[in-house]
Amino acid sequence: MALGIILLLLLLFPGTLRAMPEAEGNVYSTLKSGKRVDAGGEYKAAGQPTVYLTFDDGPSHLTPKFLDVLKEEGVPATFFVLGEQVEARPEVAKRIAEEGHVLGNHTYNHVYRDIYKDFSVFWEQLQHTEKAVQEAAGVRPRLVRAPGGTFGNFDAFYFYYLEQAGYQIHDWTIDSSDARRKGITADEIYGTVARGPFRQEAVVLMHDSAGHEETLKALPRIIRLFKDKGYVFAPLTPEVKPPQFSAGKPKWPRSSTPEGHAARLAEMRQISYTWRSDPAGEAPGVLHAPPSMLASGTAEGESRGPDQLDVVLDSRRLTLAKGEFEAARGGGYNVPLRELVEAMGGVVQWDDSLRTATARYAGHAVQYDFGRLELRLYRPGEATKVVPLPGMALKDGRVTVPLQGTLELLGSRILSSGGVQPGAAIAEVSARLYGNWWRLQPYQVPDLKEKAQV
Repeated sequence: MALGIILLLLLLFPGTLRAMPEAEGNVYSTLKSGKRVDAGGEYKAAGQPTVYLTFDDGPSHLTPKFLDVLKEEGVPATFFVLGEQVEARPEVAKRIAEEGHVLGNHTYNHVYRDIYKDFSVFWEQLQHTEKAVQEAAGVRPRLVRAPGGTFGNFDAFYFYYLEQAGYQIHDWTIDSSDARRKGITADEIYGTVARGPFRQEAVVLMHDSAGHEETLKALPRIIRLFKDKGYVFAPLTPEVKPPQFSAGKPKWPRSSTPEGHAARLAEMRQISYTWRSDPAGEAPGVLHAPPSMLASGTAEGESRGPDQLDVVLDSRRLTLAKGEFEAARGGGYNVPLRELVEAMGGVVQWDDSLRTATARYAGHAVQYDFGRLELRLYRPGEATKVVPLPGMALKDGRVTVPLQGTLELLGSRILSSGGVQPGAAIAEVSARLYGNWWRLQPYQVPDLKEKAQV
């Protein structure tokens, strides 16, 4: 069956399977085999024994009492919250942040059959919760905890996509077992934690949701336990190496395709930089390219890299002179949106009243909203997707976007790239356009102006 589909694709759309860059094709094959791809990352090891107390499934009516105990003991913690609970008790989420604790993302409704049947559902719930937390507490949670933990629930794709988007997935090293069964007592919870293991860095799983009065009773003793053992307390941060379980055998049947993988990866990469600090002192509503997208070792206003960039788009060619594009630190380029899309055969419209730039190519449409700092993506046969703080910049009336990510959002692919070569006179990037395929689809791009006003 699968072989037949592949042969059909090769006959109908030659080059489709070759469209994915070789390196990314190797990544897809690795993930498909069930093996994880190391996302790297730099972490700081704790200089002394450190414990991270974490609480899942709140905020509930009990959470203020947990906060009272933590305040009295002078102990910070991390709360992995559910979006629906944050919407029900926004004032508690705000208090968590105001008292120096960290808010993490625990999906919206915690329903396994929803969030683990397909990554797109997990992703939508993550974004829903992120929005709720931001509205309630003014922060965007970067830390993620999978309901039930990652073992048997996450596969290699889940890990890879979230890490590519800049999120960190945290399991735990000590399970208090306070959610294992009904009727568990404070003594049993304390006894479980007291068995450890007591590593240099310990992450303790507890719950502050309804029905966990016994956890609340056990909390002062658990805090005293770690104090007596010489531990210091800290909230989880991006500098803490996250404990993660082995993948295990997935409990949930899922499917994937190279094309779906490439599209999903493009979406993830659009927001991966947003966890980095924006330049200080910029006017509200103006989003500039993040440090990760800019060439390193340059003074402001300078352009490092080749003097000319040639983008070969099948039979079309876009030539950009120095100053019209930016060489990215990690490879690739940032280019003007209008010039790129028009060279592809598409159109770009700017609405000054809404501060939106809308790019249309074949059946695709991408709207960059500088008023809301978000991107709206419209693809044939798919629900509208919203990406907060996407990879875009607006300067001197020109919208600049990542070359590779934008091509992928519009249904096309990078085939080869010379990368950033300091001192090189001319760099060339080749891409494959798939506009003719999408033009065959009976799809009408919605009224994006109306959408932007919603």
